[in-house]
Amino acid sequence: MNAPQNHQPNTDQPPNPPKNTSSPEITLQEPPRKSPWSFKAKIIRALWGISELLLWKPSPASMTGFRNAMLRFFGAKIGKGVRIHPSVKIIIPWHIQIDDYVTIHDHAILYALGQITIGKHSEIGPLTHLCAGTHDYTDPKFTLLRQPITIGDHCILGPASFVAPNVTLADHTILHPRAALYTNSKPNTQYQGNPAKPIQTASQESTP
Repeated sequence: MNAPQNHQPNTDQPPNPPKNTSSPEITLQEPPRKSPWSFKAKIIRALWGISELLLWKPSPASMTGFRNAMLRFFGAKIGKGVRIHPSVKIIIPWHIQIDDYVTIHDHAILYALGQITIGKHSEIGPLTHLCAGTHDYTDPKFTLLRQPITIGDHCILGPASFVAPNVTLADHTILHPRAALYTNSKPNTQYQGNPAKPIQTASQESTP
């Protein structure tokens, strides 16, 4: 009968280090985000979305008065002689104020999380994007920032131009096609490029 063998413990591997219970546990889970919209606002936004789908978009381009009446019903302030194409996308119409004789061409976007004000006799070109809102990317909750856009009188925004949140366009500002404006403009000045830079004033253009 074989004698029992004594097994010596393996001392080559170091013992497990003690757990550090003092350091906080790291998690990648985002903090909960609370909706910035009240229950009433959500209902009104839903009603506007339905009205936009069933009434606004199918309306003929000539029925500008009908679309202006829709916007007024949902709280927008619309002046006389305003012409808005039915393909224009408007978010939060009760944050919109449009003065007399403004024209907004096809497929423009009025992203009115904040107030958007457009002065009289201004023209918003096709595919133009007025972005009056963003999020605070430095905040883990990604807080909504409702920053306004103000467009002065007799402004012209060329096709596919972009206006960033918290920007004011002075009177007689002209944005060339695809220009992107991130700062306030100067009056009687044309802008071009991304980011948009002044290229000449209206007085310079009229000089022979």
